[in-house]
Amino acid sequence: MATKAVNLETQRVKLERKERAILDAARGVFVEHGFDGARMSEIARRANIGEGTIYSYYESKAELMLAVLQQFWDGLTLEATDVMASTKAEGFFDRLRALAQYHLNTVIVNADFINLTFALRRNNSEVSVSRDHLRQYVAVFDQLFRRGQDRGELKRNAILWQARDIFYGSLEYSGRSIEMTMDVAHKQRQQGPVVDQMVTLFMSLYGADQSAEGDDSSAVRQLSLQLDQLSEKIDMLTRRLPQ
Repeated sequence: MATKAVNLETQRVKLERKERAILDAARGVFVEHGFDGARMSEIARRANIGEGTIYSYYESKAELMLAVLQQFWDGLTLEATDVMASTKAEGFFDRLRALAQYHLNTVIVNADFINLTFALRRNNSEVSVSRDHLRQYVAVFDQLFRRGQDRGELKRNAILWQARDIFYGSLEYSGRSIEMTMDVAHKQRQQGPVVDQMVTLFMSLYGADQSAEGDDSSAVRQLSLQLDQLSEKIDMLTRRLPQ
């Protein structure tokens, strides 16, 4: 029984390794040739397998493209989650900086594939990555933002979806600008200032006004004192009333 279990495990590992090879090869071919121009024979060649083997995993090119997209976005979600888990800083803005650095670098390194992803979403719903996979990725930011509000670091009335759009939209635009300057003569744009500006922007737009909170606390303490004094006066008057 033990030998059979080992053999089954070995077989499973081999199948998973072959599937990863297919997905890696497919991603490269899709990026280079687009979805319509990609050929299963080329993917098989790069994966060092027979073309028929691909169809034992995926029934069509569209199904393979979907698998590549889902692998990519699920991988980003895991990586972003790991970034948050490994960040020692507890404050919102330090953690925002870490997430911004991760996302900006991701956009730059994977620019070609991300462009393909959104092109497919616009032009071919058959192979568009599901909204669920995108939601899972941006949920890392959502959780961080809500945590900042719960901890009193961010304004309570800040609107989450607006903050999310500013965060991802700005970083993706900057990431593409940086990526476009990598192979040209003029000075390459740097990532650091972009991240710094993003953190500064969030501090300005969404940072809780500590001075206002202090004024509120002072007002509460003053009101409490006045209520205590009023209560004492009422007690004095009550004692003076005839029994």
